[in-house]
Amino acid sequence: DIGSVVFPNADLKLFLTASDHIRAKRRYKQLIDNGEKSIYLKILEDIKLRDKKDKTRKNSPLVVPKGAKIIDNSLSFKNTIAQITEIIEGIN
Repeated sequence: DIGSVVFPNADLKLFLTASDHIRAKRRYKQLIDNGEKSIYLKILEDIKLRDKKDKTRKNSPLVVPKGAKIIDNSLSFKNTIAQITEIIEGIN
């Protein structure tokens, strides 16, 4: 909503994305690392359901804002930062 509703005229819009499987693996690891019992398939199901709800809600549905740069957040944090840095440096 930030780039599509709150600041639709922002000079720079970034949209981070990763597959539901990658996001589920990250969440699963986070829960396990915190000592919580967790079931990967349940997490994956929950993420898919949340994505569907976010994309189909009446108010401010999740969309890639017009003019947004899509950042593939599938790899490492370092890779994500490198992609963002490249975009920002390209502006100057």
